[in-house]
Amino acid sequence: MDKENKNLLKIVMAIVILMVAGIICYLVYYMVSYHSEANKVAAFILAGNEKLDNGDYEGAIEEYDQALDLDPERQEIKEAISRAYVLMGGTFGTGDDAISAYEHAIVYNSENKSAYWGIANIYEERADEDLVLETLNKGYEATEDANMKIKIDNIEIERARIKEEEEEKAREEAEKAAIEAEHNDLLEKLLPVFISGDQDAIKSALREEAYMEMADEAVGSGICFYYGDKDDSGKKIGKGIGVYQDGYYYYGDFDNDKRQGKGLWIRAFYSDSSALGSFIYEGNWDNDKPNGTGSCTINYYADKVSSSGMTKQVIIGNYKDGLEDGKMVLTGTLKKGGSAKYSYTAENGIAQKSSNEDSGVKGQYIIAKSEDESSNLTSDGSKRGVEGFIN
Repeated sequence: MDKENKNLLKIVMAIVILMVAGIICYLVYYMVSYHSEANKVAAFILAGNEKLDNGDYEGAIEEYDQALDLDPERQEIKEAISRAYVLMGGTFGTGDDAISAYEHAIVYNSENKSAYWGIANIYEERADEDLVLETLNKGYEATEDANMKIKIDNIEIERARIKEEEEEKAREEAEKAAIEAEHNDLLEKLLPVFISGDQDAIKSALREEAYMEMADEAVGSGICFYYGDKDDSGKKIGKGIGVYQDGYYYYGDFDNDKRQGKGLWIRAFYSDSSALGSFIYEGNWDNDKPNGTGSCTINYYADKVSSSGMTKQVIIGNYKDGLEDGKMVLTGTLKKGGSAKYSYTAENGIAQKSSNEDSGVKGQYIIAKSEDESSNLTSDGSKRGVEGFIN
């Protein structure tokens, strides 16, 4: 080999040596750098884990954040930060800080189920069902958590049930309002008839189909329909008309939702088989019942009573909670013509025996003789008083 070739070979060898040395230096630098950053990331994660175990969630997040700065795509670090935010949120109760912590957890890990449940539970505690659903729908879309779907479905089912109940209640209230308006219209037309005091006109009006149908709708022991005065709170006070079960109407004074003062109690229609044509009590009321002096007028259909019977009775006296109590006077119109008058005493609705004579009727005793002593008034011991108040 000549001198020139030897020199060329030396140059080539030098270049090769330099290139190899450069590659080795680069590899050494890379390996040193890599292992240095990996060590730093591991150290930050370890420090974060220790702080997390000690309940220092904010400190743990700071350590994890530094690790994430060095390794931004590492999912393990993001999940650790998300977990720390969930634990932090649990220390804030149901405040807005808790919601903010859970929302941060979702930013770092959109599949963190605990974060969605944490927010949903807070909104449920606040009775904000719309936000509960919004949160759980987002959570289910991200996680496909079956329990979230069950919760969503249960809320929707309950909402549908409540909506159906509210709609049904609204329909019922609308129907009730329509019926009440119809009843008020009928009672408004009836009011002048009661005010007139013409009992025959009142009876004729109550026997009209519309008023009989309204009475048939009355159910229960108390007042069913009312038209009249009320105070600011809606309680019945002053004058008014009330409709009660079994076809009874009342017109008179009310106070604090009760019949109180003077009033007329009337029933003007009975079954076709009954001899009764009408019953009227007119007098004093107290605590929603006939109390004090008053009169009961009972009208019978003449073709349905015996020849010796009465077509009308008027009983005047004292009443206690609707029962005869004290001295009572009965004046009867006889079917055969003329009238008869009797005086007797009652106690808590029971007419007292006035004579030991045989009444002539099995199971009955004499409670009074007519003024001319030509006839007897008898009783079987049943309670006497105002219809609708005799138990």
